[in-house]
Amino acid sequence: MRNLGRYILGVLAVALHQPQGSQVIPFKHTLGCVRALVDFSIMAQYRSHTSETIAYMEHYLDKFHRMKGIFLEFSSN
Repeated sequence: MRNLGRYILGVLAVALHQPQGSQVIPFKHTLGCVRALVDFSIMAQYRSHTSETIAYMEHYLDKFHRMKGIFLEFSSN
């Protein structure tokens, strides 16, 4: 899962590398959302957690939820 997350983030970064003017903000939000989800997933795999790692996980999950609406913007439904 860790490697998959890194590949997805890398592929998105390359695919969204040179957005046109109106696409800059949505592309940044898309990358930020995926990065937050990947970071959360990586930290969730730790064998044990401290209050600090849990706080990081909460931060990543909150960031994902704040930014996930970007995908609805481009949904075909």
